[in-house]
Amino acid sequence: MKTAFIMQKEIRESILTPKGFLWYILTSVILSVLSYLFLTNRELSLLDQGTMLYMIMNFITALGVLMGLVLGADAFAGEIERGTLEALFLSPVKRREIAAGKLCAVLTNWGIIFAISLPYLYIVGKGGQNLLPGILYLGVLGTLLSLIFSAFSMGLSARIKSMKNSLIISFFIFLLAGAPIFLSAALRRTWFGRIFDLLNPFADAVNTFDSVVIDSQGLSYQTGRVAIICIYTLLCIWFLKRSAAKVQM
Repeated sequence: MKTAFIMQKEIRESILTPKGFLWYILTSVILSVLSYLFLTNRELSLLDQGTMLYMIMNFITALGVLMGLVLGADAFAGEIERGTLEALFLSPVKRREIAAGKLCAVLTNWGIIFAISLPYLYIVGKGGQNLLPGILYLGVLGTLLSLIFSAFSMGLSARIKSMKNSLIISFFIFLLAGAPIFLSAALRRTWFGRIFDLLNPFADAVNTFDSVVIDSQGLSYQTGRVAIICIYTLLCIWFLKRSAAKVQM
């Protein structure tokens, strides 16, 4: 009950605001432009539906992770800098409940992004045989990645107590995690690239999308990567719990 109260408070203050609505409008505009280019541009329209769907899924996942990192960095450090965290600590709410409520609010943000993306996923992928599995995997793995990166960012925010420094480190982690998208196929096939891909939860999700949407492979091919993502999820939630318990004004 107390966790739900914190979640509602965070949603009102971070999501249901002009800035929050602007994020979602920009998300819709960017997805509209991407979908339009995929369907009308001469070169891009030559791509098969699976590839177009895969690229849209990668963008949606990256956007959800990025917004989760920003909200996570503000969770504790931002409240400390604004002088509003003390009031929460004086209320009869445990610190782990505060952390859980903030984390649930970030997941709500991801849920909104996912809901906004559904019409665009349908438009780009309609007629393709892997549209529904792709949407399912995006929903599940996108949620887990949002948990991983937002929980890590929130834990970092609680320990560093500086929103600026938390954002800098979080953006560095985001760029590092998203590196596989920009690396060449040849580099990713090297021993270093393979290990980096395997140990990187973002890369595991991207490779799973590729396997499901483009290669039409079943769940048995995804279990290893999904298991690694689940392990990261548990580790980051544990890190957040420990960090929230130790946060001081």
